[in-house]
Amino acid sequence: MEKIRITAVEKNINNCVLETFDTMLSMPMAKVGMITDAGLNEKRMVSAVHFAGEVVGTMSLHVSQEFATLITTSMLGIEANQIDSEEEVKDVLGELANIISGNLRSEFQDSDLSCVISTPSITRGSDFKIEPSKMGDLHKWIFRHKKHELLVEITLKEDLGAKAEIAGIAQLDSVEIQAKINSVDIPTTVINGVIDVFYTMLSMETANIPEVPEGFREEKRTVGTVSFAGDVQGLFNIQVNDDFAREMTAAMLGIKVEEIGSDEEVYDVMRELSNIIGGNLKSAFVDVGLSCVLSTPAITNGKDFRVESLNIIKTQRFLFSCGGNTVIVDAGIKRDDFDESKLNARTAKGKEAEVLDQADAELRNLRLIMEIPIELTVELGRTSRRINEVLKMGQGSVVELNQLEGEPVDLLVNETLIAKGEVVVEREKYGIRIVEVVSRKERVESLR
Repeated sequence: MEKIRITAVEKNINNCVLETFDTMLSMPMAKVGMITDAGLNEKRMVSAVHFAGEVVGTMSLHVSQEFATLITTSMLGIEANQIDSEEEVKDVLGELANIISGNLRSEFQDSDLSCVISTPSITRGSDFKIEPSKMGDLHKWIFRHKKHELLVEITLKEDLGAKAEIAGIAQLDSVEIQAKINSVDIPTTVINGVIDVFYTMLSMETANIPEVPEGFREEKRTVGTVSFAGDVQGLFNIQVNDDFAREMTAAMLGIKVEEIGSDEEVYDVMRELSNIIGGNLKSAFVDVGLSCVLSTPAITNGKDFRVESLNIIKTQRFLFSCGGNTVIVDAGIKRDDFDESKLNARTAKGKEAEVLDQADAELRNLRLIMEIPIELTVELGRTSRRINEVLKMGQGSVVELNQLEGEPVDLLVNETLIAKGEVVVEREKYGIRIVEVVSRKERVESLR
């Protein structure tokens, strides 16, 4: 019996989108039935997160460039002219995707479905379409704030045999993970993988080249993308112009170019190639003791677009020449800057060990912190009483608080105020509706 219920997924996403935009961005959103935002058909940005493990699929958030800028200014509390670069916009959209997909992942885990999510990728441009992974049906929901709209797309499928694949994730600390990532020769692995796969599967000879050939133009093109999740975070994509993509498809299927029945055949070949070459890189990480999984491949096709990682991921570009055609490969793996000597210091004692412990603590990133459970306390009010007064209390005694009736109650994390709310009762259970929150910086500091 399947544990994924699309009605539950829809409810989860609906609640998370409405609450996140309201509390974090002060942007009330309403769920609507159809797209009216013309910006979604013009220059737009898409933030995508991949699920892997016992839940496989993709969740993507689509917004216009104008709305993306508005979201960024609201999130950061700045004016549009204070945005330093598009990297800030990409990071904010990535954080939104992390929040929504992370909330959904928590619900899957509550249903005993083990899964991980990838670092978000960003696609931006004015002329492109995204063909998500072929895992389950595609579901869409639209949310509107004034004239701006957010389109959420998701495909999900259960893969109950994948639990063992992610069992070893998060058993290493950040220093060990980074040392193992650094031990992998990523350029050699990628270059050899591309050359071998093109030769064995397509009977095409390729050569790694240092720069784009003179006269090369990016025309309408197809990009196959896979993401890494687990101990290794990043993405891998391969892109070629459409004419060459059709030649590759004909070579793979053993037919003539004119015999290709549909674009979907081309997309399937690009999915397969990105999966195999990305899988070679994944194997290199597994061989050095890292636990990671690869997402199912997604396809982007169009004339004006870029598929990018967030700025926390340093992307390396590799160029190949194949029969007068150019193949572009991007491999981005999240890397933390750290001193290799810190790893060697693990065997030291005394002060050396203390220095290492401190270094480890500093290297813990916010993504790991997000998984730490904390206790929320709702405080109705406070009062002071003498010991003899407390001893006189009995059944029916009334304790007066300093909070007046109707005043907001306090929401505390680790005895630090983070928000105020009003008491609500739903299905005979008490809760609070948040009506006021402290600043984002103060909320993060309260977790320490």
